Amino acid sequence: MKGETVPVTTSIRLVAAVTLLILAELIIAHRLKIRPVGDDIEAVPPPPAGPAVWSSASFVAYGDVNLGRTVGQRILKGAVDHPFAKFDLREDSADIVFLNLESPLSDQGGETVSPKSNIVFTGPPEGARTLRNAGVTVVSTANNHALDYGVSALGETVRHLDAQNILHAGTSTSPESLFLPLLIEKNSIKIAIFAVSAFVNFNPKGWERTVAPADTGRLFPAMRAVRKSADFVLVSYHGGVEYTNAPAPATERFAAQCIDGGADIVLGHHPHVTFGVHRRGKGIVVHSLGNFIFFQPQHYWTQRSYGVRFVFEKREDSVRFRLDRFIPVKVGFQTERMTDTAQTGLLRRRTQRLSNFDITSHWK
Repeated sequence: MKGETVPVTTSIRLVAAVTLLILAELIIAHRLKIRPVGDDIEAVPPPPAGPAVWSSASFVAYGDVNLGRTVGQRILKGAVDHPFAKFDLREDSADIVFLNLESPLSDQGGETVSPKSNIVFTGPPEGARTLRNAGVTVVSTANNHALDYGVSALGETVRHLDAQNILHAGTSTSPESLFLPLLIEKNSIKIAIFAVSAFVNFNPKGWERTVAPADTGRLFPAMRAVRKSADFVLVSYHGGVEYTNAPAPATERFAAQCIDGGADIVLGHHPHVTFGVHRRGKGIVVHSLGNFIFFQPQHYWTQRSYGVRFVFEKREDSVRFRLDRFIPVKVGFQTERMTDTAQTGLLRRRTQRLSNFDITSHWK
């Protein structure tokens, strides 16, 4: 109707209606970008968890170390680092470096070998610093020479090692603690180490009260007990027959019993020559690591030896370990890494012949 005006309220209603239509279109057009609020929010699932990471700890073991006799005299004259001057243990990149300390470490007024018997010897107290400076972290003191200079020298040995923060297993002046394991934790991995000896020189009465004997009746219950807290169990065994070409049957039986009794690894010492490596179930037996710092030139294989490197791993409730590699060494007053390919080949073939699995891929 010409000249008729639209009421104000009607205009407002029209504007509101148009506005609502526009808002509705916007909501429809962008509904995928607008999420409801409150209890109706959709839960967004977290991204899938990646695989759990394995933590690891590396362990290197070498053979017999004698810091007595001539080596001991050189240490007494101030050449504390002489035995390891040509062998840098840091090259092995190991969290734990283990060896058999064949000699006590005691003050005998400058004496490092008995004038009555060449098989009775001791390293000087400074020998503990020799080991620490070289990077040794753990030693077995359970061997036939542990009491060469008596119980007092054994106690002195332990004190000198403690003073240099070198861990040790296998001997004690307290009989009650002989079979308490040495517990080491690295990168959340717990390793228990036992060390035992089959005998002591001259069989002194009561030696089993200070040197842990290879007694399965005492060792195995201790192994079972520590299994509740340790991820891995190692046994260092000192025994067998010297300078032979294969482990003695009694040695093989004891090592097999240790694996069956719960040990993961058995490390053999005393023969002064290396033998092979055996797998038994999930366990590994290194029947003899031979010499490491020990001058015995009378036999070809007393001068050529190897170390072994293991890697322990843990992930949540799972654990595993593996033999990583062999480390060939040329033994003497100053041990060196073996670089002669012909000699390395002979050592590898000897070790393979005495082993029950293919070790080729583990040879450095």
